[in-house]
Amino acid sequence: MIASRIALVALAVAALTAFVACGDDGDSDETPAATSTAAGSPGVTTPTQPAAATPTPPRREAVQVFFLNEPNVTAGREPFVTSVEREVDPPAVARGALEALFSGPTAQEMAQGLRFEASGATGFTNFVVGDDGIATVQLAGGCDSRGSTFTIAQEIIPTLTQFPSISYVKILDPEGDTAEPTGPSNSIPACLEP
Repeated sequence: MIASRIALVALAVAALTAFVACGDDGDSDETPAATSTAAGSPGVTTPTQPAAATPTPPRREAVQVFFLNEPNVTAGREPFVTSVEREVDPPAVARGALEALFSGPTAQEMAQGLRFEASGATGFTNFVVGDDGIATVQLAGGCDSRGSTFTIAQEIIPTLTQFPSISYVKILDPEGDTAEPTGPSNSIPACLEP
């Protein structure tokens, strides 16, 4: 019995000596891998995986999106748009706000009379913000005011000009045309005229 305990202690000392002999020589920047003892195998170690670092999700940014306020429009009472808050991913917050606009209001917002007036557009393309503070956005899918004085332009312009980097918005039809393509002014295409 005593002999078997001495043999077990000798085996443990031999394993520890072998481990120290194979250890870090001082020239490596790596941290040695963690080890665990295999069940039922005294002195035998197996490497374990280090815990994976959980990436920190990017902080979302609150923006305002402007939708048509149908009760106000019906009553002829301004403002004809109402802003709602959305969370978007930086750094492209203006694009995120535009995407949120095209996603439309929530069911709760619709119950309050808000709706997205798309004026025939199904999306947008070629969104660019120039160094001059002029944003250009081209409508996709269609463009038709249907004779209304309220169009998608009244939603896009305040949604984009809330950002300090945007002073003016040029809205282009699906073919790329707008009334005033140059200069410091807002512009809409002929298809959004009443």
